[in-house]
Amino acid sequence: MSKSATAINVALGIFNAFMLVRSRRVSLMVVPTIPQGEAARGADPNSYEIRVQVVNLSTFPVYVGEVGLQRRDDPNKVIKFEAPADRPYPILLNSRESIRVVPATGNIMRSVMYRCRCAYARTECGRTRRGTSPTLQAQEINVLKSEKASFVALALTRLRHLWEGIASRVGSVFW
Repeated sequence: MSKSATAINVALGIFNAFMLVRSRRVSLMVVPTIPQGEAARGADPNSYEIRVQVVNLSTFPVYVGEVGLQRRDDPNKVIKFEAPADRPYPILLNSRESIRVVPATGNIMRSVMYRCRCAYARTECGRTRRGTSPTLQAQEINVLKSEKASFVALALTRLRHLWEGIASRVGSVFW
């Protein structure tokens, strides 16, 4: 066997081992969204109800025990979301199944109140997966603008959003 064929076999073996290990890990996609349009806002044009969609990308069922948002000012403070009435926590998500949750009744958020870092979903086995989206990042920029933040603070926040997006994509490949 030639050296090049041996190298290709080794590379494919390493790749297959990586894919096997990755397929046995919990894989959740967590996407925060803000509904668009007047009907979604209700009577108050400054209120935006952030929703979080959790998708099970694993090849096995996963129990989701908690969903919410992590605040930027203090990562230990979270805004918990309530489960739909027909599916209380822990929610069983089969492979490729998703669920959309809304804030708890006492946590209805307004765009001028919180700067949120990311949405998270915590499984019953203790794994936490995080996710962000352009709408959540735009919400943070809107909060900064309403607080009359400087141009430098806005530029630094946009750079941080860019870096967090890159880190999230790289992290989703490996974890």
